[in-house]
Amino acid sequence: MGYILKGSPECVKSELELFHLPPTQTAIENGQWIEFHPLSNAFDGGPVEFPISISGDEYLDLSQTQLYVQAKILKADGSPILKEIKTGNNVSPETKIGPVNLFLHSFLSQVDVSLNDRLVSNSSNTYPYRSFIETLLNHGFDSKTSQLTSEMFYKDSDNGLGKRSKFFESSATVDMIGGLHSDLLHQERLLLNLVDLKIKLIRSKPEFGL
Repeated sequence: MGYILKGSPECVKSELELFHLPPTQTAIENGQWIEFHPLSNAFDGGPVEFPISISGDEYLDLSQTQLYVQAKILKADGSPILKEIKTGNNVSPETKIGPVNLFLHSFLSQVDVSLNDRLVSNSSNTYPYRSFIETLLNHGFDSKTSQLTSEMFYKDSDNGLGKRSKFFESSATVDMIGGLHSDLLHQERLLLNLVDLKIKLIRSKPEFGL
């Protein structure tokens, strides 16, 4: 028998409730998806901040937080990357480049989560490593070959690199979506209203993600 906290009510394990009907959830009437846009320009290379505030009688389900990104790979001068063009004896060299695995998270170096302007996450630049390790350990083969491809996850081999590079060919715009890897965003408790949530994304250097 485990330690009993003061004031904790007694209960029966669900495995022993053989003849009880399961309870019906009636507290939550409905739910909806809400889009939040960043405060700063996402093209200047600086941190990207998302202010999230819920008012009224609504609650926020942090476990359902999704990051949606549209990305493309350009040259250092901002010009698009073109395919190899052959005109007679003249051949323009093709620029071969592709993103690293799990690019939705690898292009970020740090994710800071704050509640009412108080930092509640571990502030370090190891976010891409954590994301990759959690993805490998927490998902099976079926998930890695289906839904995780939306985060640009393909098995890290020559074949996987080729698949990822194909999406970004000729500087095409690629849509990616997935959940952020943060302790607060993994718990199932709802966030009270009138609590200001701020998510700050700090990007990695191009040499790290490409």
